[in-house]
Parts: sequence; C-alpha cells; structure tokens
Amino acid sequence: MFHKYPALSAQISKLFALGLGAFILSVVTVPATQASSFYNEKAVKVSSSKKIEDNKGTVDALTYPWSTIGRLNIGGKSHCTGVMIGKKHLFTQANCLYNKAEKRWWNSNELHYRAAYQHDRHMASSNIARVEISDSYDPKSPNSLASIAGDWAIVTLKEPLGQYTGWLGLKSLNKGIRRHLRSGSAKMFNAGYHNGWEHAVRLSSGCSQQVSKQRLPHVGAIPCRGTNVAQRSLPTFIYQNGAYHLISSAAFNRNDAPRKNDSWVFASLKNATYKWGTSHRP
Repeated sequence: MFHKYPALSAQISKLFALGLGAFILSVVTVPATQASSFYNEKAVKVSSSKKIEDNKGTVDALTYPWSTIGRLNIGGKSHCTGVMIGKKHLFTQANCLYNKAEKRWWNSNELHYRAAYQHDRHMASSNIARVEISDSYDPKSPNSLASIAGDWAIVTLKEPLGQYTGWLGLKSLNKGIRRHLRSGSAKMFNAGYHNGWEHAVRLSSGCSQQVSKQRLPHVGAIPCRGTNVAQRSLPTFIYQNGAYHLISSAAFNRNDAPRKNDSWVFASLKNATYKWGTSHRP
C-alpha cells in the first residue's frame, strides 16, 4: 500500500531503523483524502445542509437512496443513467453502451462513472473495469421483444463507490408486485437524467395528468413523464414498506444463461427468478 506514498514509505523505513516500528504503526495512518481520492468529500459536505428538493420532481442526488443513481459518461459525447447494485457494480441499459455511428460497443476505457452527479458536483467517480451486456440484446434489432427484455448490462467499477453511495437490490415485475401497485401499497416510478434535465436526478411517472397521484415521503407528488422522454432510457424504481428497490423484468430474462467467463454478479443475475440482492444504506 505504501508504494503509492514514497514520502510516507521513507519516513516509516527511517523510524523502523530507529527501533520505533511498533510506535509508528500505532499512530501513522494514510489520510482519507489520499486513500480515497475518488471520493468527493467536499461535495457531500455542501449537500449535507440542504433538504431534498421538491422542484418538478428533482431530488438531492447526494442523499440516499438517490445517491445510488449516477451518470455513466460515454466517449465524451453522451451519457446513461446507472444505478449502484453493489460496492462495485452498476446496472444500466444495454442500448446506451452501443456506438450506433461506428456500429460497435463502447470500450470500458471510453466510459467513466460519476456517482450521485448533480449540477457539476458528484459524490465519487470511477473508471470502468469491465462491461457485461445481456446476451438477449441485439443492437441490430433494438425494438424486438428479445432486445426489450434484454436491455440491461452490468458495469464493474474499478473503485468501490457503493460504500459511499449505498446500493439498491433488484426485484422483477412479477404478479405480487403488480398486485401491490394496483392496491396502492407500492409506488413505481422512473428516475434519472431526463431529456432537458441532464444535470439533475428527476423522478417521473407514466401518467396522463400533469402530476401523478403517487406521492413519496420527503419528495411529494411525482410529476408525469413528458412525451420527449423514453421510459426505456430511465431505470424503474419501486417504493414499498419504507424501502426502495430497482425494478426490472429485464434482469431476470430466461433467455440469458450463465457462461464460463461471466462475473459472479452477471451470472447470478441470470440465475435469479424474482429478486436479487438487498438494498444497502451507506
């Protein structure tokens, strides 16, 4: 670990030579700002004095559960909304990761994730270690039933941003969830970086009125989604019994089967039937 800090390494070597090894190990620690340079402590402190906004559905991205949402910047040209589902794992849409102009998938070194991004501030950031895309998604036929169901991907980050942002467990849109939605005991909505709201996390609902009848604690009524916003471009969330989860029938597509080179997260998502993981507050 100390090879990253040559001055500190030299100091420790000198003190060990003086016979002070036990003492130095008990009092010298690597400053948090050096050990976690990807964590933006200043942005979090600025946000801590602010309340969650109730302005046309925008929320404070630096507070949980909205901190699980962030921007996956792509090639300096576009972005996707991503949601943390573990310490290093991000759930996003497969269609966002395809370069239509060059007819190829974006490489991991062309991607960068900014967690809890809002108005040019973010909680933490990371480069990308790996991208895994659903076998069912076909970029040549994105509107086929198979591609719609398989429009998901797992992005593995190089840094464990989830320990700062928290993460959400996944649920599939099964009969039980639909029953709770009909009874009103569960609320379902979209959240992320909408068209026209690229620098703020905004909530929306697929309703015909101006404002949905659904209300969330500390947020209020969820505005209806505009016609210029495609639902497929935004993650879907559910609020039930005081907890938030990411919901997606795409994550449990029976057409996806684990393969030898899959990461454990990717493979286990393919094996899931209706639920995967648990939500975790930082």
